[in-house]
Amino acid sequence: MTTALGIITSAMRKIGAIGKGESPSADEAVDGLEMLNDLLASLSNDSLVVYARTFESFTLQGGVSAYTIGSGATFNTVRPVKIVSAYVRDGGIDTPLEIVTDEQYASVTLKTASGRPEYINYTNAHPQATINLYPSPAMAYTLHLVTEKQLSTFTLNQTVDLPPGWGRMLINNLAIEMGPEYGQAVPAEVIEIARESKGEIRLAVMAAKPMKWQSDIGATGNIYSGWNS
Repeated sequence: MTTALGIITSAMRKIGAIGKGESPSADEAVDGLEMLNDLLASLSNDSLVVYARTFESFTLQGGVSAYTIGSGATFNTVRPVKIVSAYVRDGGIDTPLEIVTDEQYASVTLKTASGRPEYINYTNAHPQATINLYPSPAMAYTLHLVTEKQLSTFTLNQTVDLPPGWGRMLINNLAIEMGPEYGQAVPAEVIEIARESKGEIRLAVMAAKPMKWQSDIGATGNIYSGWNS
């Protein structure tokens, strides 16, 4: 976990703009945030999009199995790219939900069955996605979601869970951007780490498999009996 302020502070220390144990002034923090968000925009234009893991909870409605999620949706939040995990809470008891594909959810014939949800399906669409639950919640359970969302801008004290390697890459590349602003020479090792870490992120992005909510090849079965690969 990190914050924009933490990234800015580390970047300023890399170039000697502040010393160990020192923190940016309020004005320096605001300027650093602007530069960090400009860096995010530049990375996005270079097809290097930052995805941050978020933790949220929503109240379900009894008898309602489908919920839209996104700006202005039933769950009014930034539309996730992916659901990582989910569980429902009832009186302090948490029940993990199994994430199922569109095909698996479509195989359910009696979608009106009611009870404590055991399965969750996520259909990612723009501008709003849809969350389907099975069985349909019998009461107002609390749905807890761990999701991945595109991070387009930081706020100063926002806590984010960045993918591996992204924090190192942002700190060192931001240090390069900040050097001229503070009249500081950027150390050669910072330039090398910035180049190396950006290259590693690029390779990871290129190697990543497309996110597809599809059944594994050869998977058989259904929600009632389970799936076998």
